Amino acid sequence: MGASIRLFKIAGVPIYVHASWLAIYALITWTLAVGYFPRMLPGIDAPAAWAHGLIGALLLFVSVLLHELSHSLVAKAHGLSVRGITLHVFGGVSTLEAEPRTALAELLIAAAGPLTSFGIAAALWGMRESGIAEVGSPGAIAAYLVSVNVAVAIFNLLPGFPLDGGRVLRAALWRWTGSLARATYLATRVGIGVAFALMAWGVVQLLGGSVVSGVWLVLIGLFLQQAANAAHAQTAVTETLGPLTVRDLMTTDVVTIDADQTIAELVDLLWKRHVSTVPVLDDGRFVGIVNVAALQTLDRATWATTRVRERMQPADPTLTIGPDDTVAFALERAARNGLGRLAVLDGDRLVGYLSLKDITHALALHGLGQDASAGGSLPGAVRRARLRRAA
Repeated sequence: MGASIRLFKIAGVPIYVHASWLAIYALITWTLAVGYFPRMLPGIDAPAAWAHGLIGALLLFVSVLLHELSHSLVAKAHGLSVRGITLHVFGGVSTLEAEPRTALAELLIAAAGPLTSFGIAAALWGMRESGIAEVGSPGAIAAYLVSVNVAVAIFNLLPGFPLDGGRVLRAALWRWTGSLARATYLATRVGIGVAFALMAWGVVQLLGGSVVSGVWLVLIGLFLQQAANAAHAQTAVTETLGPLTVRDLMTTDVVTIDADQTIAELVDLLWKRHVSTVPVLDDGRFVGIVNVAALQTLDRATWATTRVRERMQPADPTLTIGPDDTVAFALERAARNGLGRLAVLDGDRLVGYLSLKDITHALALHGLGQDASAGGSLPGAVRRARLRRAA
């Protein structure tokens, strides 16, 4: 997700916080400080209630983090790379580099989250029953965390893809149909049905006077509907591009410019080579990408004295990809970095350049790839197209 801040790593998994998390953290803190803790701890003063609210809200998100971390750790145990965990307004999400390889792996990864939430609730309930956290502040906080962890687990078990229950459903459908694409289609249709049910329930709540819960249910329903549609589209694209790697599509004859060349030299290069973006090198090392759009606000009188490094977008992971990464992963990264281009690096060495246009061209060749008379496979069709283009 965009607008996210990286905090730290746990077991090699980067943890991010989305900007929207601040809003929900503040809201939960407020509801705990003015409602829950004054009711559970009569006589508590306002500063103490707010302190309890901050702690309770933080521990809630620690619980959500553990829920998502369990997904990520089980995914890693099944050979999948985890891009990170992001906490946001609707809870959290674990982002995997690829889909699970088997229906069983999908089932285990999906089930890990709700089982973790139930486990946290059970452990805290046991502490209350044993007297360790039975009364006072510890008891009130533990009671709150028991209830919310149970609620998180039950909500996530709804059969609404991409919720955990929807992924369990997809695993079952995958096992039954033998097709991940078909299973995803069916699971996302069920997910959209669940989303509309939540929105309808939200409208009922609004009509009954429960404005906050009604609006919240409508927002969650909209979020799930959009997520289900996006998941279906992403899986369809992944299935189409699955056999391809970046190496299959990248341009190896890359137009580059040195970071210390001037903007005047850059403009001349852009005009001669008919390109709109250029990878920037510094002593042969990739340091960024310069885009023609970055020159539009620059006074022409300064072109001869301004260096390319002053107007380039500096190198970061969103601008680079490896030659053996999947094209599906490259598509997602290129679509989000604002340039639609990726520098292909083998170690520190620039070996190619990939654009969204190259990827959409491969998608357009999908029909050729399925035509047996044309040679059989999508990679084959792409390679033939590249040979024709080179000729």
